[in-house]
Amino acid sequence: MIRGLVFVVGVVLSQTVLAQDPGGSPWAAIDDAVCASLKIQDFSQAVGAAVTISRSERVGETQSLPGYCRVVANIAPKNSVEIRLPVSGWQGRLMMAGCGGLCGAIQMERTDDALVRGYAVAHTDMGHAEQDMAFANDPQAMEDFAHRSTHVTTLLLKAVAKAYYNRPHDHAYYRGCSTGGRQGLTAALMYPEDYDGIIAGAPAAGAAVPNITWAIKANTRVDGSSILDEAAIGVLHKAALNACDMDDGVKDGIIGNAEACAFDPATATCGKAPAGQCLTPEQAEAATKIYAGVTGIGGVKYASRGYSRGGELGWLRSLVRLNGKPPGMEGVARNYLRRFSGPDAPKNLAELDFAKHEVRLAPVDELPSFGPDGKRLAAFQQSGGKLLLYHSWSDDSLTPATAIDVYAAHEKAFGGKDKLDPFFRLFVIPGMYHCRGGPGPDAVDSLSAMEDWVEKGAAPDKLIAAKPKETIPLPGEYRLPLPKNQTLFTRPVYAYPASAVYAGKGDPNDAANWVKR
Repeated sequence: MIRGLVFVVGVVLSQTVLAQDPGGSPWAAIDDAVCASLKIQDFSQAVGAAVTISRSERVGETQSLPGYCRVVANIAPKNSVEIRLPVSGWQGRLMMAGCGGLCGAIQMERTDDALVRGYAVAHTDMGHAEQDMAFANDPQAMEDFAHRSTHVTTLLLKAVAKAYYNRPHDHAYYRGCSTGGRQGLTAALMYPEDYDGIIAGAPAAGAAVPNITWAIKANTRVDGSSILDEAAIGVLHKAALNACDMDDGVKDGIIGNAEACAFDPATATCGKAPAGQCLTPEQAEAATKIYAGVTGIGGVKYASRGYSRGGELGWLRSLVRLNGKPPGMEGVARNYLRRFSGPDAPKNLAELDFAKHEVRLAPVDELPSFGPDGKRLAAFQQSGGKLLLYHSWSDDSLTPATAIDVYAAHEKAFGGKDKLDPFFRLFVIPGMYHCRGGPGPDAVDSLSAMEDWVEKGAAPDKLIAAKPKETIPLPGEYRLPLPKNQTLFTRPVYAYPASAVYAGKGDPNDAANWVKR
């Protein structure tokens, strides 16, 4: 089938290409021409903002990626966008990929796995190129970062795909983690018609950043040193595993359901634990605060929990000063204090007192409210949308409360889990760090699960998570499913609040030998 011969310019360009290369394939030449013609089309009306396409070119097949039409564009005022349209094998699916951190760059690695599966894909820098929150001083830049950039990029993806393939898409999906998780959750709340399915991981929302600030403060002395140092973290982690590792029936260095683990750091203090394998009272108190989560004026809890038992080793890169270098998340905490904390709060971490200073949960309406009745997601539900929210028990950056509290609030507002299950499900993965890595399984084919939910009506009761032999660092994505020779073990992850437990027979490294609890 000859695709895209809807524009006269495409025919003209194809004839030009054939004249230059009379031995070439006419279909490839026409394809190239249609791709090139996208540059001179005006998509501004479809997007609702001025669109400038700087490049539209065909990129040949490589060992790792299929051939695709590459479109580079700007959506006014400063949203950089890249779209990739597979030359062959398109099944009518689109995927918008989320970003991470403060974004500020195009990261097409986040879309490669979907492109291989025949998706037309897109990514955006979210309206700025800065790697500091200075862009927040510009209201338009902040609006783009908060929600607009994701929306207008999605509209452009839909319009460009329709022009290239000469037909509308069948299904539109979104996938992102951290900042990307917030983007997805915000899209479901603000733009319920944009996607048929949204996969939102570890959303940087609600009390996420205040909790980071709380945890770093709890672990920092007045002189700037860390209370829980590397040695103490090792002792704490070992004590937590001794208390709860076997709760799922397997001793594997992973706490399967951290929510059910009642380990008290006070039991690991010196005098109660062997010498050299114990914590000081100061260290136990710091750990208790970190587990509990951010508490404000008058003891008000802003989150249901803090960082989880079992994830302590991850704190080494996020909450602990090592080799004279500040904790990995300290920059996030300082940005929060400088720009988004309450008006009476000091701009310096050492002077901050959560019992006295106002805590603001979300900076400048990054995440809109759930509505006066808590049911703003009803519009997304009514549009037929599906929301798969996930987090990890051992997240070392954003505590699992950032997803669990969102789910719990909607469970209450909608009148129970049975009301949410048809369109909104939460999965909490054991042993994974923030979006990737950790001792637990971190390769989860949520995209296939979402396809089945949207296109076949098969709602996911469980996801199969795999632990690869080699971790692919973000922003790259695993090509799933992983071959067995690249997998250490697999685990089922059941829809929250259920968890997995070893059935008692068979290889515990095989998800087939685990059951729901």
